[in-house]
Amino acid sequence: MQDRERVMVIGLDGVPYDLIRRWADAGHLPNLARLMERGVSGPLASTMPPTSGPAWTSLSTGKNPGKTGIYDFLYRRAGSYVFPPVNTTMRSGKTLWSLIGEAGRKVGIVNLPISYPVEEVNGVLVSGWMTPYYAKDFTWPREIARELDEHVGDYRIYPAETFAESRRDAFFGACDGLLDMLTKANMYLMQRDDHDFFMPVYFDTDRVLHQLWHYIDPEHPWNEGSTHGEDRAGEVIRYFSRLDRDIGQLIEAFGDDARVAIVSDHGMGRASRFVVLNNLLLRLGYIVLSDDLATRLKAFAFRRGFTLRNVHRLADRLGLAKHAEYKNVYSFDALLKKFFLSFMNVDWRRTQAYSFGRHYGSIYLNMKGREPQGAVRPEDYERVREELIEAVSGYVDPELGRPIVGDCIRREDVYSGERFEEAPDLILTPRDPSDIFYGLSDFGSSRIWDRTYRYSGMHRPDGLLIAAGPGIEKGRRFDNASLTDIAPTVLYWLGLQIPEDMDGSPLVDIMTADHVGSHAVHIGGDATSSSSVDRREYDAEEEEEIMDRLRDLGYMN
Repeated sequence: MQDRERVMVIGLDGVPYDLIRRWADAGHLPNLARLMERGVSGPLASTMPPTSGPAWTSLSTGKNPGKTGIYDFLYRRAGSYVFPPVNTTMRSGKTLWSLIGEAGRKVGIVNLPISYPVEEVNGVLVSGWMTPYYAKDFTWPREIARELDEHVGDYRIYPAETFAESRRDAFFGACDGLLDMLTKANMYLMQRDDHDFFMPVYFDTDRVLHQLWHYIDPEHPWNEGSTHGEDRAGEVIRYFSRLDRDIGQLIEAFGDDARVAIVSDHGMGRASRFVVLNNLLLRLGYIVLSDDLATRLKAFAFRRGFTLRNVHRLADRLGLAKHAEYKNVYSFDALLKKFFLSFMNVDWRRTQAYSFGRHYGSIYLNMKGREPQGAVRPEDYERVREELIEAVSGYVDPELGRPIVGDCIRREDVYSGERFEEAPDLILTPRDPSDIFYGLSDFGSSRIWDRTYRYSGMHRPDGLLIAAGPGIEKGRRFDNASLTDIAPTVLYWLGLQIPEDMDGSPLVDIMTADHVGSHAVHIGGDATSSSSVDRREYDAEEEEEIMDRLRDLGYMN
């Protein structure tokens, strides 16, 4: 038995287990293959919905969104129909690294999504996705930003290119550059301090799979009539092979005596259609537009294709998306909403339900006493919700010749906790997994559904777990893990107490009988405290810039 327990968790955003298993078996990922051979591996169940905002938050806290309050990348601003981005100050619940730090252990967290504003930690924290581009306070301690610039070069969080066939070489060059820079940063931080817990996240894996899923999916509709065949898959595999090499470097540097886990927050799969749920709710009469002249004119233009989606498509064709990481290409959306049909044109007094959120369909009833202009009385809540379920489930799209909606999940079936009342009232899943629900842009398209553009892959519920090290069984597939199990498992590996209010459980089933017999699980206390950073919203400039990044990644249409 080692004298000191140490754990490294490497995050790969948006990477499905089956893809890694296939490429590892084919010899493309030798380091991950060896890790699977000397440990356990399998799918890791994500949150509902399976998107990075709630997923990484639940992994970090061991709690479901009903306790953390993070249900999406956006949240409902009280007293309005405005949906700004979330940040760490809006999260309830202590993080895994806060609990480890309180026990006197040293931590290092690098490039984790939804980790800005940064909190004080016993060690190092470098925030990741959802950090404003020009932020200077994205590290703890503050001097780490200067050190990274000195030892790594011009440290940055975001990539410099969005994929297009005409810029393919530049895109992969930017991906490689960001990968090299992040690995150099991780290596420097590991050499700088001796960590008990180190957690770097590679977020660009998500972006590569979003934009290039058709490269590795020969049956993708985008490939109809293509003469490329499967040869393009090699370009994506080459990127992941470079990532595998870097993972090997990190594991070697951290030490063979440590336990290592590779995790992803959700999976990825084919995306063929975007479904705009607010258009379906409009068609079914649950959203009602105002009757003023301006709204009638905007609705007329809307029906003829004058939409934000078509503006974004034009920006793509003109090559403006290339600069989306550096310039606010879409930042005029707030202004354009005055000219395009939007929630500004909804008659909320007659509207019963609306949608915002992404991937799966998050629907909110327009409740009296909760929404500023609520139309549904509390005593009518169950009746209206059941009628809505029947209406959306029964809708058969005339073009597709089939229903669009699969399951209708009531919020009480997936969420629980002190912030349950902030949850969507319903979550809809698509009948076809390649249909992706969108509700982040009011009425961004004039159609209920449209073909995807720029993004050929979208999220799936199962991510990835590989774990190896002292006391972990060898060469076994494991199928019963979820994101909320990661935090209590890490605490168990470190011999620390697991708070009673965590929803997850330590994965003792992946450990050998000898280890379990000599290492008891310690449960006690709670982790209910909110973020140590005073709550604040992004300012207007930061908010618009974050929204631009969500669009660039495919989270807005």
